[in-house]
Amino acid sequence: MMNAETDSTVWLNGVLLPEREALVPAMDQGWLTGTGVYETLGVWHGRPFALTRHLERLAQAAGRLKIPMPDGDRLRAALVAVTAENRLENARVRITLTAGAADRGVLPQVLVSARAVTPPAEEIALVTVPWRRNEFGVLSGLKTTSYAENPAALDWARLRGGGEALFWNTGGDLCECAMSNLFLVRRGRVITPSLGSGCLPGVTRALTLDLCLAADIPYVERAVAPIELADAEEVFITSSIRGIQPVCEVDARAVLSPGAVTSLLRRELLALRETSADP
Repeated sequence: MMNAETDSTVWLNGVLLPEREALVPAMDQGWLTGTGVYETLGVWHGRPFALTRHLERLAQAAGRLKIPMPDGDRLRAALVAVTAENRLENARVRITLTAGAADRGVLPQVLVSARAVTPPAEEIALVTVPWRRNEFGVLSGLKTTSYAENPAALDWARLRGGGEALFWNTGGDLCECAMSNLFLVRRGRVITPSLGSGCLPGVTRALTLDLCLAADIPYVERAVAPIELADAEEVFITSSIRGIQPVCEVDARAVLSPGAVTSLLRRELLALRETSADP
């Protein structure tokens, strides 16, 4: 008997079909060279959250890699169809675009898939990995299918007791985590690495800064030295599925978790999910 995941339904190039039947051409550049982009977003109570922001970021990434961007309304309809077909009230949805191979007659591929959401842990430990993000690389700041360094870093961190991997960049500043953006709270101010660090322009990162502004919490985007973690009052990470997740430990050093600022922002983000589907 198929399990729930292998028997799920996906949307591939305009067609709903079982995941096991969703095949892409062998010469597609997403398969051969990792030339593809994707977005992951949450569906909460049957409503996709911040979908416009995700589609805008997907279009920017696709444009940089010269991958045709499908019509946004078509992707919205695909997302709704896949979520409904899999009977998911809360879901982790992924939209993947690959480049195809024009010289071999292979069209770009468009895949929309959905999984049930696994609730994140209440708090998480970070471990700094020995590899660096290249803030000057052509893929810097993009969410691409050239993704192998992230699970490799995450595996390295987990073997050392962490739940998420923390990267520096080539300049020696803090950048981001393998699957999330990084925030510190120092002297009551929220600090996050600027986009110039090479970090992903996270949708939840941007929403968190909006929430800081609305709540009169001072914040700054700038270069962040690793030593600043040593006296951070609070540390948290953000992503579309995690939301705002408190950090309890960084490289075996305990951190207050959750702190007052983290708790307030997390409550505000959860409230935003309930009241505004597309902020």
